[in-house]
Amino acid sequence: MNSRPMPLEGAVNVRDVGGYRSVSGPEIAPGRVLRADALSRLTVADVRTLGAFGLRTVVDFRMPGEILVNGEDRLPPGVTRVSLPVNGGDLGTFYDLIASGDHQRQEEVLGHGRATEFMLQVHRDFVADPRQRDGFGIALRMIADASHGLPLLYHCTSGKDRTGWMTAIVLTAFGVPHATVMNDYLLSNDIYRTRYFKLGNDLAKTGMMRDPGLLRPVLELSPAYLDAAFGEVWHRYGSFGTFLARGLDLDDQAQCQLRDALTG
Repeated sequence: MNSRPMPLEGAVNVRDVGGYRSVSGPEIAPGRVLRADALSRLTVADVRTLGAFGLRTVVDFRMPGEILVNGEDRLPPGVTRVSLPVNGGDLGTFYDLIASGDHQRQEEVLGHGRATEFMLQVHRDFVADPRQRDGFGIALRMIADASHGLPLLYHCTSGKDRTGWMTAIVLTAFGVPHATVMNDYLLSNDIYRTRYFKLGNDLAKTGMMRDPGLLRPVLELSPAYLDAAFGEVWHRYGSFGTFLARGLDLDDQAQCQLRDALTG
């Protein structure tokens, strides 16, 4: 079963993580955890929808600079916002590169597999970098401690890289098969495909980029990216269970609490 989209006007990648089933049978209950892109452009109606949903906690993985550019989340009254900045790579460098209109420099920085390698390293760092790991670990423990604020929504800017890895952690910890975890991760490509196609055309028409395809590895998700994160887990911890316990500070009791929280 696919995660359930929540149609909002000011955010396009909002999904209920509920509905996925573990290999042992239990299913994540709807209405417990949401994943999303930034909530800074929500309309009044959107805010009302989240309020009616009963949302209690929002975890924001964006860096301060992203919030400065795009704005604070717009949330219903009484919702607790928790800031857990996760780097997710310095995409600002790419934006400056595009704005420069320097085609040769764009090819040097993004071409010949460099953009792909950048994104692979971003995903490895989700596991390797202690500060980034801490952000995911705190969010996971907040979900496990259901008495402290479910339903909970976590998000980054586009809701695909940092949010995608967080969702992969949640689903894998619950026992959802890896193929299903991967399918959920890649759903963001379907959501953004039309928008990215228009962006590429606009960049070409304005002359800012001669080859907008250079940006594709940054804008679109690849199975290799999620595999890189999981590969870093196996490399550093030997198993996903050990990663939960030692990397994310989720001991056996907390893992049981997480599964109970997700089933409601």
